[in-house]
Amino acid sequence: MAESKNKSKLPDSDKLIKNYILNGLTNAKQAAIDANYSPRSAEQSASRVLRSDKAKRLIAEYKSTQLETYVWTKTDKLKKLEKIAEAAMVNDAEKGMINMSAAIAAMKEHNLMQGDNAPVETNNNIKVSATLASKLTAGSKR
Repeated sequence: MAESKNKSKLPDSDKLIKNYILNGLTNAKQAAIDANYSPRSAEQSASRVLRSDKAKRLIAEYKSTQLETYVWTKTDKLKKLEKIAEAAMVNDAEKGMINMSAAIAAMKEHNLMQGDNAPVETNNNIKVSATLASKLTAGSKR
């Protein structure tokens, strides 16, 4: 029985890699300590373990799944905003539109992403003859 207790207290490189991934790839030393490495040598141990091919492969897999999970294309975002707007525009017979502010916010964001709120280019350099200008301004000098 004492032998099984000692085994659970041995440093575990797989646990170190798992801890490092779970803490967002930020604190290798703490991941090593949590994996039963000595606090005095945790930094060096973590460095050694995380340079291994296995650790590099697992970390690369983790990063690729994070990108797949959290990086949406513009089309994905627009589709989600459309769904939000549609869900928010449910009409109630007595109250009317139930969540109008959410629908408006989703449509506003959708318009921003589409560039619909971009300023329209205007041209104020219209040249008119002096006689037409005087007729339009009724003789005003402004």
